[in-house]
Amino acid sequence: MSALRRKSSIALVIGIIIMLLLIPIWYGILAPSIIISELEKIDLLYLYEGTLEFEYHSMPILIKTPIYTEEPKGDNIILKMDVNVIHSNATLHEFSKSSTYVLNKFTRENVGDAPEADKNRTGYDPLFPSHLKADEDIPNTWLDNLNITGTLKFEGSVVERGVTLYKYFINATTTKEIYIPDIGIRNSTLTSTKTILIEPLSGLWVYTENETFSWIMLPSMHKYFCLEFYSTAESKAQELANARAAYDSIQLLELYIPTILGIIAIILTLVLPFNVRRLKRKMHACNRCGVHDSNVYSII
Repeated sequence: MSALRRKSSIALVIGIIIMLLLIPIWYGILAPSIIISELEKIDLLYLYEGTLEFEYHSMPILIKTPIYTEEPKGDNIILKMDVNVIHSNATLHEFSKSSTYVLNKFTRENVGDAPEADKNRTGYDPLFPSHLKADEDIPNTWLDNLNITGTLKFEGSVVERGVTLYKYFINATTTKEIYIPDIGIRNSTLTSTKTILIEPLSGLWVYTENETFSWIMLPSMHKYFCLEFYSTAESKAQELANARAAYDSIQLLELYIPTILGIIAIILTLVLPFNVRRLKRKMHACNRCGVHDSNVYSII
């Protein structure tokens, strides 16, 4: 009987086959499933500071924006975003809002006409694609203040606290008729600009370098509303830590674990011929000593 049919050799062959099958299963199915399941547990807090101009008044503000998953729903997740605009420790309810997003777990895009969403959205926001590449823009990005999509333009990469981030910029304008209390319907120009930084592997929106939103009434060009803000130092530090953790987790799932499985498969493959030669030497030695072959099988 061949040495390959011994128990130890069979175990090695089975181990090699399992490792070779497990690598594509892990990389193609298990790792993505784990990453997708993390979207069901989003719980982030973004803090901003800036200035709010309304009609002829200007005031410093703090914006607290928790973003959290409310519940998974099949292939989608329901994401809540509460924007709390604060001035002098008082919440300005007329400028604050709560939004409900419905996003696909796999594409990370808003699901159009989702009944659970507070309004119809498409494109990316507040989640962005993973595995972003340098020098590539992010098209089909949703601008909630304008109710349109635009393209985030790639503006380079930076390294902060050991975390590589990609910087993106967008500037979009739309004109529409809007009803204003005590004034009536006015033709208005709405402009939104933002510069944000994203961790490219996870697609995590880390912090906002600067964002503005202006509302100008036409034809007088009267600036009815203007908001400008940026991430606080505290929020930036926390989200950089979150970005590092997200990067490390994906590296573990997509690179390190498959690499370890591959190394185990290689080791088992290298051990197999040595094991076969060892068994053959034992068989020859036992045959010369007159030991019955079945006894060898029972020993090995």
